[in-house]
Amino acid sequence: MNEVINTIIEWAIRIGISIVILLVAKWLAGLFYKAFLKFAEKTSVVSTQYQKTMRTLFNLAFYALATFIIVSVLFKNLAPVLAGLGVSGIIVGLAVKEPLENFICGILIMINKLVYEGEAVDIGGTSGGVQEIKLNHVLIKTWDGKLVTIPSRNVWAATIIHFWPENIRRNDLTVGVSYSSDLNKVMKILEESVNSYEKLYVDDNHKPMIQFTGYGASSIDFVVRFWVEKPNFIDSSTELAKIIKSRFDENDIEIPFNQLDLHIKDGPAEGIKLAKKES
Repeated sequence: MNEVINTIIEWAIRIGISIVILLVAKWLAGLFYKAFLKFAEKTSVVSTQYQKTMRTLFNLAFYALATFIIVSVLFKNLAPVLAGLGVSGIIVGLAVKEPLENFICGILIMINKLVYEGEAVDIGGTSGGVQEIKLNHVLIKTWDGKLVTIPSRNVWAATIIHFWPENIRRNDLTVGVSYSSDLNKVMKILEESVNSYEKLYVDDNHKPMIQFTGYGASSIDFVVRFWVEKPNFIDSSTELAKIIKSRFDENDIEIPFNQLDLHIKDGPAEGIKLAKKES
């Protein structure tokens, strides 16, 4: 009877110690997380945009350490436990292979600052805004409102296009004019139009450019390349197109539409006569 009571007391103490260890692990995870936030604010080594990811990382680290200590407390003789783990280790290893790859790649993505929450990117052909970055995946909201979950290992291996590495970006507007147009006059009007655009961004390294692109089927084609700031990008093409169209109308410069001339050569005379009779 005394032996049973002693066993109960012993296990109660072990469980109590285990609970204390879990509470200490939780406290330490929060303490280190707060220290990380202060460090991230003062330096640029790690972006504060990874707050949720870092909280998860600290929790995993300290809870894993706590679990190891608790197992040591609950089972004084770890030999049978370790033997059991050795038998099932291969099976577990195969089961967690992909999650572990995603976990490691998630850490590498964060350290190397491959993507940030809120930025516009293309990851392996999937374009949209980065909604959330976690250790095992990156969540992308596409331009048409779909949510795409990309595993971290795929993000790490993919080609990533950052649409806005700076606050300015070049926009291209294609313009076609009639073959009868005076090209010198066309070039001058295009230059005046783009330079008069009030939202145009210009400095020594970012200036508008007019380029000839080719002789089309129905028009002589040019492209107007110009720079704008991020808030003005979406509307800039439409606004500049209106300015150019207005200037072309004032100077009688035609923007042609596609047309096809059909020539009938050596057609059957009987068919033509029959068509006339039926009409």
